[in-house]
Amino acid sequence: MDAIPMETGTLAYTVTNTTSGYYLLQISDRLPSEHLSRVLAHEVGELVAVRDRSSQGLAPVRESLLTQEADIGDRHELSSQDHARIGELNWLAARAADVELPEQQRAESRSELSALLDQCGLRPVAAVAEADAYDVESKAARARLVASKESLSYDAKRLVRALAHPIEHLSPADATALQASRDAALRADRQVDAFIGRRDVTMPLPGYDQNGLPLPRDELEASAAAWADYRAQVSERTVQTLEGQLAAGQFPLRQVVIGGGASLTGRDSDALLIDGVGRWHLDPGAGIVQSADQDRDLAQWMGVDPYSAVQDPRNRISIHAVRVWEDQLATQGDMVNGHARLRLGRNGELLAEVRPLGDDGKESADPLWVACDGTPSIATGLTPELVPGTPRGASGVESRGEAVRLISDRLRELEGPGLPEAGEIRAWLTQAERGGADARTVLDALNSFPSLRESLTAGLGTVDAARMGNCFTALESTQKWESAREAAPGRALLGDEVAESRFDPHAAKEWIVVGTGGTAVANAEIILIQNPDAHVTIVGTGTPPALKHQVQFPEMEKKYGHEEGGEKRLTFVKARVGAIETYRDEQNDRTAFQVSYVDPETKEARVLQGDGYVTSLGRTNPLPPALQVLANEVRDRGGEISGDLQFDRDDQYIGYGLTFAVDGHEHRVDVDGAASWQLPREIFAPETGIQAELNEMGLRGLPSETGNAAPGFSPIARQSALRARAVAAAAAGDENAVRRTNEIPERWRRPDQSQHMAAPAPAAPAPATPKPAAAPTPRVPGAHLWQAGRPQGVTARPPTAPAQQPQQQPPGYEPPTPNMGIGD
Repeated sequence: MDAIPMETGTLAYTVTNTTSGYYLLQISDRLPSEHLSRVLAHEVGELVAVRDRSSQGLAPVRESLLTQEADIGDRHELSSQDHARIGELNWLAARAADVELPEQQRAESRSELSALLDQCGLRPVAAVAEADAYDVESKAARARLVASKESLSYDAKRLVRALAHPIEHLSPADATALQASRDAALRADRQVDAFIGRRDVTMPLPGYDQNGLPLPRDELEASAAAWADYRAQVSERTVQTLEGQLAAGQFPLRQVVIGGGASLTGRDSDALLIDGVGRWHLDPGAGIVQSADQDRDLAQWMGVDPYSAVQDPRNRISIHAVRVWEDQLATQGDMVNGHARLRLGRNGELLAEVRPLGDDGKESADPLWVACDGTPSIATGLTPELVPGTPRGASGVESRGEAVRLISDRLRELEGPGLPEAGEIRAWLTQAERGGADARTVLDALNSFPSLRESLTAGLGTVDAARMGNCFTALESTQKWESAREAAPGRALLGDEVAESRFDPHAAKEWIVVGTGGTAVANAEIILIQNPDAHVTIVGTGTPPALKHQVQFPEMEKKYGHEEGGEKRLTFVKARVGAIETYRDEQNDRTAFQVSYVDPETKEARVLQGDGYVTSLGRTNPLPPALQVLANEVRDRGGEISGDLQFDRDDQYIGYGLTFAVDGHEHRVDVDGAASWQLPREIFAPETGIQAELNEMGLRGLPSETGNAAPGFSPIARQSALRARAVAAAAAGDENAVRRTNEIPERWRRPDQSQHMAAPAPAAPAPATPKPAAAPTPRVPGAHLWQAGRPQGVTARPPTAPAQQPQQQPPGYEPPTPNMGIGD
């Protein structure tokens, strides 16, 4: 359990990890403590229901029964949310029957339970005189009572029998209390409706057919192919439109979004999307590494039903379903299958250089140009991976690019009498890096100045001097990596090349995968599946705890490992890995790879050898590729770049922002999605510790036991939906909707535990319409959402899809095939 900042209207989250048997209850830190017990009763009721249902391999009940819906037809099954409501009923009934409580508290619990019967549809609310409506509601209420009977406690059954009657048939005291609750709920509902009308962002519901039903599992692969074709049609039509405007001398002015993935939940259908179909469209694996149970909140944030994509709720979500979801969201408006880079125009304006992708996956030689209207957003996914041997830690240098930048910055400081050639060296370095010179060329040039290393570190403190030395270590490690790739083409790979199927799994038989995180494990699985003759050894300092809570890793370990029944094609070696080592295999007369290490148990020196090598050691923290050219142009013109973190009014992280100031202009760019969790080190200096604080915040919001992580698919879907809502509110004039700061909000910092050692005061019962002790901020619109009978646990349920999905398609598009969910 934990108490953390949550979005307005949310009391709690229940995370049910049915894979590892861990369960997490997160409570809003704004929740007054006197309401805690009732909220916990609600959440635990749902938690137990999810666990019991999943343990039988059953999919969840799609529609809740305990609602105010008048006619429920022949439905009779309870959803997990229904069980949460029953948990509340049982808790209130126990308090109402507790003779040790003061009479006033018992009476309040009785009236709260009575009010909850309305919300659960367990009594007719129509007047008895309105015969037709009353009869329909009475029939539904009786059916709900029958369905709930086995789950209600003894005290709850007794109290429900006494109170589940129309208001005209209740005692005067019970009738008066119920009418007061109804009046308060009506007032709150009006406030909520007004708030939603101003603030909420309607998201499309992908993954459904034209009848509003989830696509069957056996149709997902064919549907994914059809949606890919349709996406190509949308892209081609958009490209033709842009080309036509440019040919006519009309410069397109558009809101620009670069990148997609799960961040498409926040897609603005009026914006021009440029997305090169990334990770999940290319990944050859079986699916994302979480189960439908672990990602069930996709129903709330993406509007999809993850359970429709699996046979068992504990199974991984199909990759084909993910592709369908993303393509349906992407094609809600104009989009281009391609890449884009932001550039400065002649007069300082912000432009997008758009290069569509051809059928061969290569960028077009002739770009399209679009002027950026408003603030562009970037969501280009995970950042590049580390090269083996690059230094980490306080004085670390994570990449060749960072090494060149740090050396160049230091040379700028040394320009003048101290090092006359500093300016010349710096200019050459900049040109070499932008021109794609290899690390050997860069190192040879730097080493041609014998005293350069001493000059670069002279006068620096210990940490700065160590970092400057590590610049050369990073360059040397990169040189070894580049040389290995040249000597063994197709067999020395970055993990992303494996994950995006840009490799031949049969190029080697003995594969070494360095790194033990989720990416390394996913890469190992891809190789093992695609090459039945391959053996993979994963080398690293130890398996992260989060992997034990995911679906993929335990299954892979069991299937391919050395336990009984395993294929014995997967081995783990615990060791620290330095720069890549190669040797000449005399038998096959080709370059092979080795890792030297010391056995942690026997302390013996050992050497692991293989003919394939994959590095998955973690991520670097550069600017997103779409911004690197812009950053160079701004700096070349003497401009400055600054950054800030972005939070909504509820202290939910929604990405980071950059300001490019040059020639009297200021251009803002927002970064969303997985990329937003890797702050560029050239803007957010490592010594500030802000990246570590952001990581800690992400881990607190999504502990390892959830089987998820902040940059994961489902969490990014949530983040981007919240960001879209905040941006819409800001556009409507709410100055506090998007808050920019240089630090993590205080609410995310763990409190001093010593302050909480005193015995808690006795809990008071929650009022019929609970009111928070203090609003999150003064007069925050929507701070009352949770008072109005809205679901108290925002544990998402598969939505009831409308008969026709909201679409926004230019005329003339050809649907792939009927019944594919494109619309009527």
